[in-house]
This record gives sequence, C-alpha cells and structure tokens, in this order.
Amino acid sequence: MPKDTFFNLSNSKRDRIVEAALSEFQMHTFDHASINRIVEKSNISKGSFYQYFEDKKDLYKYLIEKIATDKMAYLTPAMQNPFDHTLFEVIHDMNLAGLRFALDQPQYMEIGRKLMQDKSHPIFHEIMASNQEKAIVVYKSLVEQAQVKGEIKAELDPNLIANLIMRMSIDVIDLVTNSYEEIKENEIMRSLDQLMLILTHGLKEKEGKHD
Repeated sequence: MPKDTFFNLSNSKRDRIVEAALSEFQMHTFDHASINRIVEKSNISKGSFYQYFEDKKDLYKYLIEKIATDKMAYLTPAMQNPFDHTLFEVIHDMNLAGLRFALDQPQYMEIGRKLMQDKSHPIFHEIMASNQEKAIVVYKSLVEQAQVKGEIKAELDPNLIANLIMRMSIDVIDLVTNSYEEIKENEIMRSLDQLMLILTHGLKEKEGKHD
C-alpha cells in the first residue's frame, strides 16, 4: 500500500498521480510501464515518487485495489437481499453488473486485459490470489444461502461450487473480451446467457427430446 505521505497529499495532487499511473498501465504492461513517464506526466520528481510508494509494484497493486473497489460499487446492488432472489438470478445480475462496469470503464478494462495477458507473471498470481480469495467469500456465502433455500443440492461442497462459479464467470468474460479488439456487449451477453444456462440446467440434453 502507498505510504502515509501519499495520503497526506492534496486531493488534486493525488488524483494527478493516479490518473498518470492509470494512463501508463492502460498503455503498457506491468514490465513495460515506466515510472519516469508517470512522474513526468504527474509533474512530480522521481524522489517524491519513492516517498509515496515503495516501488512500481506498490503503485500497481494500489491501482488494482482501486479498480476492484470501484467494481464492487457496481456489484453490490446485485448482491443485496439475496434471499429475495435465486442464486442464479443473483449471479446473472452480478455478471451483468460486471459487464456494465467494463463498458463504463474502458480504461480499467484495458488495464485488466493487460494483466491477464501474461498469466505466468508473478504479479498476476500475486494479485489474482488476493482478489479471488475475497471473491470466494462472497460466492460461498451466496451458495450456502441457496442451499438453505433448497435451490441447489445440500451435499455439494460450497467452497468447490463457489470456486467453479467464480472461475467460469471470469473465464467466459476473459474469453469473449480477448476475442475482439473492441468490447462487444451482445457477444458477452450471449456468452453470459449460455453460462447461466449451464449453471442452471447443466450440459445434458433432456431425455426424450429427440424421441
């Protein structure tokens, strides 16, 4: 996390540094992003940068945390009053909110896309491990509530189901968004609808349909 000196800055100066950093990581992967360009664009000295952050990774992880926090603001309404909706409705609304977030925040989306480009990079595993751990807590709670309501089988392991749902949701959006140069809302929606169909009814064809 940034040092206290960063949070003691004026809002305008903090915003200027954050905007410069977001722009840099939007244009470049983590390895190719330049602290020199960030400090030049934000009009601070390189010495000042190290008074605010330990290093480039410290800054990058702060930005990813900011993106995650902003995304949660989109997801929270979909997770309210889960007992009034089925698990499948909640997951559908969460995925829809995630899509809306991506469309409304193309800069964030591009930073995320660049992070996903190199899944062998240590920074990818470090960030994903932290964020997925938080996501699993949310999904597991939804699964357990669905089991209490009798929507899904009680004998299923909530942790396993939560992991499967989370990974399937991430992979479907990742697959579609990386298949096109521009985000195509209709393609993502079609893929999310198919994901929900699989989660709700499985892959097996109904018996007797072709009789």
